[in-house]
Amino acid sequence: MDIPQTRERPEPVPVPDFVLAAPPLPEGPLQTPRLLLRPWREEEIAAVCAICQDPDVQRWTTVPSPYQLKDAEWFVREHAPKGFRSGDEATFGVFVKETGQIAGAVGLAGITTLVVNRGVRTAEVGYWANPETRGNGYITEAVREVVRWAFEDVKLGRVVWQAFDGNEASRRVIEKVGFTIVGRQRASHAHRGVPKDMWLADILPGELRWSATLR
Repeated sequence: MDIPQTRERPEPVPVPDFVLAAPPLPEGPLQTPRLLLRPWREEEIAAVCAICQDPDVQRWTTVPSPYQLKDAEWFVREHAPKGFRSGDEATFGVFVKETGQIAGAVGLAGITTLVVNRGVRTAEVGYWANPETRGNGYITEAVREVVRWAFEDVKLGRVVWQAFDGNEASRRVIEKVGFTIVGRQRASHAHRGVPKDMWLADILPGELRWSATLR
């Protein structure tokens, strides 16, 4: 779906029988041939704020609208570090090795609180892209690496994806990575106050695709 950035995000309902305690998550960095994935830094706050002004980021994700500098400050200083410490969420900035430019963000949410299939360790992948670097396959490459990390290092048993109906660009990314579209929920999420249908997909260990075609 997207990297959560709203301070009004409701707290997950505890499910004591199935929620698994988790240690703090390793912060990487993760690397691919072209990309470096690492936690956000203070000096990147202004760039995050600028990217989140993009109409597509506003349209397809749940970032606050209007997106202000204080939202980026909260995201970088509080939300992302807290996720790693709690073991529940990992949010990586995605950077092009050759230039250092921000390509976007990829994260996993709900590692300890998203309980699916009675105890299978599950998380939801989310991402957004810098409009200046779209079309190069960077987010596909980054999502593939984060899902690999989720299975091999974090030992998850399933990763899920959700997106608003019509978000074809996000759907192409996860299909290239190896996710399977499993359904659609009607009017399951309100976006800017309007009920929206959601596409659903998931991936299990061993299903990652390593095709050379990234774009």
